[in-house]
Amino acid sequence: MFGFGKKRVDDGKSLTQPLPEGWNVVDLGLLGSGGMARVYRVRDEVLGREVALKVLRPELVKEEAAIAGFVNEARITAQLDHPNIPAVYALASDRKRSSVFTMKVLEGQTLQQMLEENEAEGVDGLSAALDVLLHICDALAFAHSKGVLHLDLKPSNVIVGGFGQIYLVDWGIARRKAELPKEPVAASSSQGTPNYMSPEQAAGELWKFDERTDVFALGGILYRVLCGRAPHASSTVEKAHEKALLGAVTPPDVVVNGKRTLPRRLVSICMKALVADPAHRYQSVEAFQKDLERYAHGLSQLPRRTFAPGEAIISEGEPGDAAYVIISGSCVATRTVGGQKQELRKLTTGELFGEAAVFTGQPRSATVTAVSETVVGIVDQAALREEMDRTSFMSLAIRTVASTFLDLDRQLVQQRQQSQVVQGALRALIGSGRAEWKPLLASLVQRSGASEADVTAWVLGAEGLVLEGGLLVARG
Repeated sequence: MFGFGKKRVDDGKSLTQPLPEGWNVVDLGLLGSGGMARVYRVRDEVLGREVALKVLRPELVKEEAAIAGFVNEARITAQLDHPNIPAVYALASDRKRSSVFTMKVLEGQTLQQMLEENEAEGVDGLSAALDVLLHICDALAFAHSKGVLHLDLKPSNVIVGGFGQIYLVDWGIARRKAELPKEPVAASSSQGTPNYMSPEQAAGELWKFDERTDVFALGGILYRVLCGRAPHASSTVEKAHEKALLGAVTPPDVVVNGKRTLPRRLVSICMKALVADPAHRYQSVEAFQKDLERYAHGLSQLPRRTFAPGEAIISEGEPGDAAYVIISGSCVATRTVGGQKQELRKLTTGELFGEAAVFTGQPRSATVTAVSETVVGIVDQAALREEMDRTSFMSLAIRTVASTFLDLDRQLVQQRQQSQVVQGALRALIGSGRAEWKPLLASLVQRSGASEADVTAWVLGAEGLVLEGGLLVARG
């Protein structure tokens, strides 16, 4: 079956394994290598196209389990005809010589590489990562419909192409659900990646494997997207495996520890997928995907606008005709008090701002400025009111909360202004204990932004300050 030819030294970089008779291919170089196999780019001279040739590593060609797993991967992948699963073209296996199969060449980078690049460059790639994850849900849901479990889901097994191609790869330990034991048997050694595996997979309890086992790993990918590490991240494989057995996962918002704000809805979705007990996880990929779509598509359907670093998105004092949700990037909210700009808080992906002014009809109480290049979804007044008007009770509740918040906010601003005005007046009296009132009043009004009436009331309301003729005087 396999051609022999002259045996060449195996350097791992060139295709040295024997190929089936009639397979006329030209080696174009190594594409990738793993613990079980290598993948080469080759040109199929018969069909005139480039394909990926996957070969079992030479040292494993006589191991029955390795060969069986390799053949199983090819056969399972070939049966899954889906746009997000790479097509397998041909398989040949000889237990004495080599095992090979050809498949579609995948151009691009892994999701793991994409996430690492974004993190290194300070790019907020949440929206793009969620889009990738939704496509992987499509692929996995299709596989489950055919009775196949992947069992090794992780960012490095997802390929993202430069033109929108997304593939779920490496089906090497995939299992047909129908072939798994239905009753408890002796636990097998765990296979997969401990950083992302469920407790039942870590324990090797094959009779517990089902769609929810893959759901756990899907949650693990979302976890990696949100907080930059795997759910069972550890210094060694052994420690990761111990964590996987326990099934206790630190919530992603605890991991980031206030360094940035994570969308609470996504954290909730993630943690539901990562519950140790399968009965309390999402019961299917479709259920997980539905919640993810509600979040992701809710943002994607909004009109968008991009702001450059330093550009104001909303400005203090202007009328509020729309609210904004951050799709990507980061912002800072500030307010001017007593002539001084004060930072209120930082805003990041998934956060909504500007809604209070829309709800109450009051001017904007703060300025929000883009810190990095920021893409926002625009929620106009009509859309907000439509949502609010679904129930009169909810509309009343929202308006009441917003009005109360603005009232308290105005009181706080006024207290700060009053304190700054009085302190400014006291500084003017240092030394002589008196100062010309009219020029001092003009100065305090200019610096605080308050009215003459308010400034006068605040100063004369302070203990020991009185007006005598045209002078402000400190008494007692």
